[in-house]
Amino acid sequence: MPATSKPGIGTIVAIGAIIATVWAVDIFLARTETRETETEARHYYESGAGLLKAGKPAEAIEALNHAHTLDRDNGDFSIRLAEALLAGGKLSEAGEMLGDLLERGPNDGETNLLEARLMLREKNFREAEAYYHRAIFGIWPGNEEQHRVDVREELAQVLDQRGDKQELLSELLEFSPEAMENAAVEKKVARWYVDAGSPQRAAAVYKSLINQEPNDKSNFAGYGEVELDLGNYRAAESAFSKAGQDDRAWVASEVGALDPTVRTLSSAEKFRRSERILEMVRDTVSQCHGDPKLVAEANETLGKKPRGQVTNEVAEDRLSLAGDLWDALPADCKPDEVLRLVMNKVNGS
Repeated sequence: MPATSKPGIGTIVAIGAIIATVWAVDIFLARTETRETETEARHYYESGAGLLKAGKPAEAIEALNHAHTLDRDNGDFSIRLAEALLAGGKLSEAGEMLGDLLERGPNDGETNLLEARLMLREKNFREAEAYYHRAIFGIWPGNEEQHRVDVREELAQVLDQRGDKQELLSELLEFSPEAMENAAVEKKVARWYVDAGSPQRAAAVYKSLINQEPNDKSNFAGYGEVELDLGNYRAAESAFSKAGQDDRAWVASEVGALDPTVRTLSSAEKFRRSERILEMVRDTVSQCHGDPKLVAEANETLGKKPRGQVTNEVAEDRLSLAGDLWDALPADCKPDEVLRLVMNKVNGS
């Protein structure tokens, strides 16, 4: 039997070279395919993100789903797809994807924000609020402080729309320090303070804004409205004048001239104002076809001139009757703003 010849060194080297070449080609092809896949996925992602930003969630879902299918490990693709599903009303699918994302990154700021929005869509307000707070204190890529301010703004807007004054006030008390030195945000905070039933804090914010931007007339206008609400009519008139809003300044001046609650008023001046207020309320109720008996009572009272020196009690009687007439205004009656503000002051509301 002939002896088997062993391959020579040259043959071994050649075979090794071939194997190395094939291996290198395989790696090259694999890397090329990976790059092509990544490029294709990125293309779908950018297209989908653009469609989502343009308010076309249905089309965005299709493109982003392609991107996600091609690269399931890319967190950006997954988050944007979840956002598109949420915007497109596919709440169940969005919930599943967000659940997976939260398992992988429970402290991710944007994922928690999207979960908060999902909870809102599902009318689960308390859970939504909790996720908003997790988003505020979560991890954000780059400019973390600005993201937190943005989320706080969104949460405050949600609470304001719901009319949850106590929760809104609590949120604003935490938000105010972060909003300082950011005029655009501070203006929103000031308006939200008003809605939260805290006009004094709103006034303080507007004063800060006026110091920061003394040439911005909108700050004076906002401050004027707050002082008008607080019943500080001279301050309101001054602020409106500086804002160039002569019509609002006139309203503040007229209300101030009628306000019967000023402590320094003489009995005679308080009586004069109470008479004028009763006349205005009577005329408004009469024009709106309100209670004729109360209108007749007002006519009778106004027709009687008090004997001797008028007293505080006489003025209070007229204001009390004005209050009864005011309460009798038909629901569809739209009283003059000056009268409405005066009666709010008289009634302590």
